[in-house]
Amino acid sequence: MTLAPAHVAGVGMIRFGKYPADVTLEGMAVRAARAALEDAGAGLDTVDGLYVGHVFGGPVAGQRIAAQLGLDGRPVSNHENYCASGATAVREAWVALAAGLHDVALVIGVEKMTDRVAGGVRPDPGDLDAAVGYVMAAGHAMSARRYMADHGATRDQIAAVAVKNHAHSVHNPYAQYQKPIDLAQVLDARPIAEPLGLLDCSPISDGAAAVLLCSPAGLRRLGITASTPRVLGVGLVSGSVQAGLGDPNAEDVSRRAGEQTWELSGVGPDDVDLVEMHDCFTIAEIVRMEGLGLVPRGEGAAWTAAGHTGLGGRLPVNPSGGLLSRGHPVGATGAAQVCELTWQLRGDAGGRQVEGARTGLAYCKGGTVNGTDGGSVTTVVMSR
Repeated sequence: MTLAPAHVAGVGMIRFGKYPADVTLEGMAVRAARAALEDAGAGLDTVDGLYVGHVFGGPVAGQRIAAQLGLDGRPVSNHENYCASGATAVREAWVALAAGLHDVALVIGVEKMTDRVAGGVRPDPGDLDAAVGYVMAAGHAMSARRYMADHGATRDQIAAVAVKNHAHSVHNPYAQYQKPIDLAQVLDARPIAEPLGLLDCSPISDGAAAVLLCSPAGLRRLGITASTPRVLGVGLVSGSVQAGLGDPNAEDVSRRAGEQTWELSGVGPDDVDLVEMHDCFTIAEIVRMEGLGLVPRGEGAAWTAAGHTGLGGRLPVNPSGGLLSRGHPVGATGAAQVCELTWQLRGDAGGRQVEGARTGLAYCKGGTVNGTDGGSVTTVVMSR
């Protein structure tokens, strides 16, 4: 089953980072939305519907944003799928355009984490996993240990993911961190969960990103005649990373996400020129690339250390800097990935440009790290 592609008429972001309390979630969303509208040369009167991805924004955050933006009265929907929230909003807008419900849809991903999460959220007392220390960092640390044992990967190879992504973000004006780091800094960083240290982990971030999607009729409404990047398909699957109680790095949910993506988009893994990957931890980039079938099983760490996933390599991964360095305001990440793919496919990515990029994939995972409980994975395939 395939649906008609959606055209990306405009994108906009604010720089990810840590903002003071007087910078609000609604204010960040409005700034990103206005940037996307300006990028498309579109006015508010052209927008048929608003789709907002967020996690900690509270009830009807999208409606509050719509009121401040000047879209009050239009159809507004809120989408919470943890880290996949922004990409889920993109998916729902794509489906609405393909169904003929809208011709111009505005998608916003937004999160204000520094004054809503840091120091304020504690594990649910009923969550037995968290009660015994099985938090995200611990789960990914176990993933790294198992990967090293199974495939002979080294700590240096896993740390190379952070070095690569920070090197990429030097060229990204929207990234939270814009300075390179070296391998020694990653290895010597404060331990979080062995073998992972602080620089193996994505930061707490605030930020917003917006995407203006159109049908062909919507492009005509906006007076856009030039070729635009297209969203070919957006996959969404749920489940655990492993099938049964076997290898925690089997990434069953990523495998199924990949299969759905190729079917929806009509492209295959060999067609992908760059990837925006959900690298919430260094090891996550490695095992998820393998789960999708984009890197041979057990070779992801070696690929990274050899430069194959860096700019100029076989398959550049996270030219934006990824979650590790661009930042990870959870509801905004999926929309930010679409912004990056758009700039790459237009040839507008500056010093982080992937030369000759024609097809890109973005992957987000919201929910658990491993085990048998559930999470959601989104996969967005775009082409120029």
